Amino acid sequence: MKTVTIEELLTWAFVHELPKGGGVEGLDNANSAWRMLEASSWGKITSFAELGALVDSGTGNGNFFIEQGEPHDDAVTVGRAVARLSACDVAIPANWHALADWPETDGMADAAVKKAVARFMVRTAHRRAAGIVSLIVGTAILGREPDYQAEPSKIRMIERGGKPAWFVMRRMQHEDGQAYDLEVDGYNGRTQRPVKGAYRKYEFSVDPTGDILGRLDYQMWVAALRRLEAEIMADLVAHRLVHSDRSMTPWLDRDMPGISIVERSAGRSTKKTAVAC
Repeated sequence: MKTVTIEELLTWAFVHELPKGGGVEGLDNANSAWRMLEASSWGKITSFAELGALVDSGTGNGNFFIEQGEPHDDAVTVGRAVARLSACDVAIPANWHALADWPETDGMADAAVKKAVARFMVRTAHRRAAGIVSLIVGTAILGREPDYQAEPSKIRMIERGGKPAWFVMRRMQHEDGQAYDLEVDGYNGRTQRPVKGAYRKYEFSVDPTGDILGRLDYQMWVAALRRLEAEIMADLVAHRLVHSDRSMTPWLDRDMPGISIVERSAGRSTKKTAVAC
């Protein structure tokens, strides 16, 4: 048996085996082993003899599957496990701190992380699941990990017209009788002075949202690799998986818990854990 890492196994499967049946289009072709596995209902198609028959009676564009041969059994096992990720979701810890390696920012980094997570969770569960699968397949084909670099951004005072901006909270009365607080301009243009109670605000010189989502992608990838490794290890016939020691937080000096990949419950949202990272 050949000893490999889960990453090496995925690359072998998606570059050399699962494109079979797709002709020159490879994985993108609907008749490729990967697309057939992805689209199957797991019970309806039980063998690649059946897959070959389906392709042979299909569009009439040629039986590329037969010409290229059948994918290795281990590649099929890998493909099925990856396709099952489409029934999963991403669980993000309530106090997930993607920028834990940054210098103290007086809460600005934590606020940016919460904003980025909210932006990610606006996606439907289906889109999040599709993102997990695409991440695994894409990195396997490219042979590289997601970029998790996030250089600390400088903090600067918010300005208007090249001058420090002022803000103030005002209590506003809505027409329905409800009162709410609204942040408005706190500078009096007539007196050329800030109004009573006005304050200044700060911002990052470079918006860290992209870097935060990049680290989310990285942890999503690692969590998916760990899940796949555990799921297929006992089912391989010609490969032996060596346990991966890839860190969930390579930007820190130790491996810390992070996000996880969980089964998606029908009709219920994914529960968040409370693990710091």
